[in-house]
Amino acid sequence: MKRITLNNGEIRIGYEFNNLSKEAKEKVNNDTISFLLDTYDGNYDSENMKKAISKSEYMKTPWFAGEYVWEYCKEEIKEMLEINKYLFDEEGEILPITYHINKDNKISKITYGKKEHEVQIVAF
Repeated sequence: MKRITLNNGEIRIGYEFNNLSKEAKEKVNNDTISFLLDTYDGNYDSENMKKAISKSEYMKTPWFAGEYVWEYCKEEIKEMLEINKYLFDEEGEILPITYHINKDNKISKITYGKKEHEVQIVAF
């Protein structure tokens, strides 16, 4: 878990994927699959994603596309969630955290939400 302290004094708790409940993990996985399907343009560089979409088209079952994506892309999805260090609330909603990167490719600041409150994130 991570403590997210906003510059206005508010404190939020962020959960890494592995710290979520089973139900919250399922929500994150479903949301991620929906995002991948919504943004798929045929040029996705994952061969597994192409296989999942092709199977859905071949079987003429677009309503099962999400299940095929999970079947073929499960490890890629888990890796994507870990590499990007996404944080979630207790129910599995992604938290609106933005990492601002400077010209040296280092994090210059971290902000939260539309108002871009600067934050500090600390593991506890």
